[in-house]
Amino acid sequence: MLIGLASTMIVARLLTPDQIGTFAIASAIVMVISEFRLLGAGMYLVRESEMTEEKVRAALGLTMLISWGMGIGIWLSAIPVSELYDLPPVATIFTILSVSFFLAPFISIPAAMLTREFRFRELFFIRLGTSLSNLISTVVLIHMGYTYYALAWGYTFSVVVEFLIILTFMPARIRWQPSFRNLKPIASFGIYNSLAGFFRRGVVTAPDMIIGKLGTTAQVGLFSRGLGFIEFMSQILLMGVKPVVLPFLSEVQRTGKDVNQAYIGATVLLGGFVWPVLAVASVVSLPVIRLFFGDQWDAAAPFATMLAYWAMFRTVHWFSSDLLVARGKERLMVLKEGVMFVLYCIGIVAAYPHGLVYVAGSFAVVGFLDFMFTTILLGTFLNLEIIAFFHAWIGNTLITGVCWSSAWGIYQIGKQWFDGTAIPFLAVACLLPLIWVSSIFLIRHPLKNEVVNGWMWFINKFRSGAF
Repeated sequence: MLIGLASTMIVARLLTPDQIGTFAIASAIVMVISEFRLLGAGMYLVRESEMTEEKVRAALGLTMLISWGMGIGIWLSAIPVSELYDLPPVATIFTILSVSFFLAPFISIPAAMLTREFRFRELFFIRLGTSLSNLISTVVLIHMGYTYYALAWGYTFSVVVEFLIILTFMPARIRWQPSFRNLKPIASFGIYNSLAGFFRRGVVTAPDMIIGKLGTTAQVGLFSRGLGFIEFMSQILLMGVKPVVLPFLSEVQRTGKDVNQAYIGATVLLGGFVWPVLAVASVVSLPVIRLFFGDQWDAAAPFATMLAYWAMFRTVHWFSSDLLVARGKERLMVLKEGVMFVLYCIGIVAAYPHGLVYVAGSFAVVGFLDFMFTTILLGTFLNLEIIAFFHAWIGNTLITGVCWSSAWGIYQIGKQWFDGTAIPFLAVACLLPLIWVSSIFLIRHPLKNEVVNGWMWFINKFRSGAF
């Protein structure tokens, strides 16, 4: 994620909002379609209690059929889509991005097996190599004058590198011999998982597609930057634990333990960390965006402030899809994601005539509805104890309130004395971690034990000379 941040920072200074907006429109459409190219085969392999070579080969065969077909479809639709948006460069970007669909089967299936076997060290090196190759190739191509095409070629080159690296770590049981028999169990699971992924990805890409049609590419670029900033803040905190959650909940389900209690505990620990960070980000969005991306993106700060509240509501049930999959409730997962996707799209269209700030505000409103709807859904169909869930989140709410009010006070006072400098932001960045830790110990939040364990681990490593 840090490499991704570095890449975003560099690209934001090398390209204009208009150029980034052009790429965002094309990539948004392709990324949404990409949710179907695997048809949930990877998730199916992670969830299965008993794994056989035939199941792996069938997953590979199904993925090849779907992904290659979609790659051809994207290539053929390049010109019609560019005409729809009246943006000729979209056709070329579409063609370049379609290459990844032909390599996807040979990446996703081995990656799923590595995830199933908890081989996260190998997955880390795969992501590291992919991110570095994307960064280097994109920056070089931008300096060569390829502008938004550099983003497409950089992504495609990184996919090739990912494929080459994954060959090194590929589990021994993987054979490049696809099977086209017994596809129905995988497809029946995958269609729900892919639909849910389509709706989830659609939430963050819909603004690019809708604003791109209703407005300008510059508006797309600015809103995409505000949303991208909040997405980065969320993902850097969430992605480290996301790959572990489905295998963990599936294991709890297989061993007959209480999955709901495990879910509540996981959400509380995550929320105690993510909520305060996002709350503080809503306060200091302007200086952070200016520091990371440059002052040409200042107009994105108000969007980021509103979108931070949306991200907070969304992270409450960040693991809900994993819980539903672990409990075999894929249809409910699709229902939840589909209803919310429709509401987000309606909100964007209705709010756009009033300005992009209102579009960001519509995200926050629908995010709250998403939170409430998911809570009721889990309580009704999975017997999640709603009262116990809200009670468990009281501590997170208190800590977030303390951190938000402290950040706001420190930042406002700092602006009065040092306006126009980075000192107010630096003061928030230095003091808030101490306030957060103090709040955790004061209310005896479950994260207290994790902080203590982390501190003891650091001390032991320091004494042993590991640092």
